[in-house]
Amino acid sequence: MRNVKAVSKIVWVVIAVIIVVIAAIGVYWYTTMPPAPEKVIKIAWTEGPEFDFIQSKIDEFENQTGIHVEFLKIPREHIIERLMLEMLSPTPSIDGTVIYVLEAPTLAATGGLVNLYDYKPKEDWIAEGFYEEQLNILEFDGKLYFLPTLWNGALLLYYREDLFANETLKEAFNATYGYELKVPENPDELLDVAEFFHNQGYIGIHLQLTTAEMGAGAYCLFPPLAYYFGGGIYNDTTGEILCNSTGSVQALEYLLELAQYAQPTYLEDGTFEAELAIMEGKSGDRELAMADQWSYMYPMLDSANKDWNISVRPFPQGPDMLGIAILSNSPKKDYVWEFVKWTSSYEIVKGTTLACPKASCRADVAEDPEVKKNYWVDIILDSYGRKWPITPIIKNPHAVEIYEAMMRRLHEAFVGDKTAKEALDALYEDITAILQY
Repeated sequence: MRNVKAVSKIVWVVIAVIIVVIAAIGVYWYTTMPPAPEKVIKIAWTEGPEFDFIQSKIDEFENQTGIHVEFLKIPREHIIERLMLEMLSPTPSIDGTVIYVLEAPTLAATGGLVNLYDYKPKEDWIAEGFYEEQLNILEFDGKLYFLPTLWNGALLLYYREDLFANETLKEAFNATYGYELKVPENPDELLDVAEFFHNQGYIGIHLQLTTAEMGAGAYCLFPPLAYYFGGGIYNDTTGEILCNSTGSVQALEYLLELAQYAQPTYLEDGTFEAELAIMEGKSGDRELAMADQWSYMYPMLDSANKDWNISVRPFPQGPDMLGIAILSNSPKKDYVWEFVKWTSSYEIVKGTTLACPKASCRADVAEDPEVKKNYWVDIILDSYGRKWPITPIIKNPHAVEIYEAMMRRLHEAFVGDKTAKEALDALYEDITAILQY
């Protein structure tokens, strides 16, 4: 009996030791393991009607998911450098970010962004209503890092209705060019009409050909025209440099000729100057006949001094897309995905589309009766993929360097330091050097 009691005492001691050890392990695990991430995400944000709309609806998202969103206004001038630092940090200060299509090639190459196809396959996005062509534009080696849910802007042709309806001008145009004066539908017609109005004492077309601003100016004109004329800048698939091909040279020569009929300040003017010129109906002391300008301006035409209308841009354009990307080193990736999913939903895309005229990224939204009734919807869609294709971007990690070199060489051609061929031959050498490293 004494032996049984002794054994029992030993068993209880062992059990007590085991309990103490387990408790100690539990305390150690609790104090050393990282805590579960709070349901708070930080998104690098920017400004505009679409962003205001999302912020006005954010309470709905937070109530549905329990995830709180903090919007951080980070200057975009050096956003690539800032995001690079965030991607290298073991404790990033942001979890997701607004990303622009020009920034995507460099950031995609780092591996620091989450592939959205890991959350939802491509075929599911398409089945949901997203345009396949737009997804293709944004794919990098079969991966998708953001959707163009926040901005999907198109350049349109703005034209003076009163001038195109003027019988005297119509007769003069027909006598000179042998066909009826009408809103241009292709580059050749655009050149004729711009020349005609220039010779009639107007500014034929307001152009933004600044080479100092990436994502605007000459960047929005030369690459699409090069594509239209059968050239290009650089082919990622084949590795072929196309910038000085016959089609690209022809495109730059065309642009130089068109610029003769533009406002004298076409190299300095940006989006704001174009907006002001349309509202006043003139640039300097001469009235405008046409302008190449962004879709966002359409609602302002009611307050313009002249009788303006919009039409399909008479040649292709590149993508101008903003969306939300997820940083792969964020511990809250799944929470950011919920935010991405919400901002890409039917109701939110409908809201951002109506907040400011742009191309919808979803076909079902474009067909929504409340959206479709707007005059600008079909004009924008025809300009942005339906009639004219969206021209591809350079997806090489050195894309920004290549485009910066392109802008420098275009400037040399615009100011007369080089011919179109000389400028593009020099760009060929620039791109060759850039791609060596």
